Amino acid sequence: MKKALLFLPLILLLAVVFFLVVQLKNPDNLAPSEDWRGKPFPEFSLPHLQDINAVLSKESLPKEPFILNVWGSWCTWCIKEFPILLAMKDKGVPIVGLTYADRPDDARQALKKWGDPFVFVIDDYAKAMLIGTLNINSAPTSYLIDKQGVIRYQQKGYNPNFEQDFLPRLEQLRQESR
Repeated sequence: MKKALLFLPLILLLAVVFFLVVQLKNPDNLAPSEDWRGKPFPEFSLPHLQDINAVLSKESLPKEPFILNVWGSWCTWCIKEFPILLAMKDKGVPIVGLTYADRPDDARQALKKWGDPFVFVIDDYAKAMLIGTLNINSAPTSYLIDKQGVIRYQQKGYNPNFEQDFLPRLEQLRQESR
């Protein structure tokens, strides 16, 4: 009986790890403060990464369904996601970028190195305004936004099936817009 009690901490640890892994495997598991589905994209006024004289706002966003992708040049998973985003751009998918804890010069260098899949990139380095408002705590994070500016879908983390998850939803929003 006493030997069995020695294994109790290990069993409890394994149970906690199992619970966490199951929770993390579901991409729809978002903390309430992170879940923006069904909410309007927040107002903002931030610099344009590629045009340092321009200021972007909610009015700058595409007037059609689009994807907003949060990324950083230092982010290994973001680098893995770039070829997927570039392929989607080639298919006519509008993608807006939002930098996450990334110095502007580093972000611009990354776009030169990996290619630029974005319509434009919002530079949130100095203020972390949108990052804080959206309660983003990791990259990549992506949002599907309808033509009225309402977030309809969101995904945290790298997903090798990103295109297969987003394109049907985007097409559905395009159909609803007609």
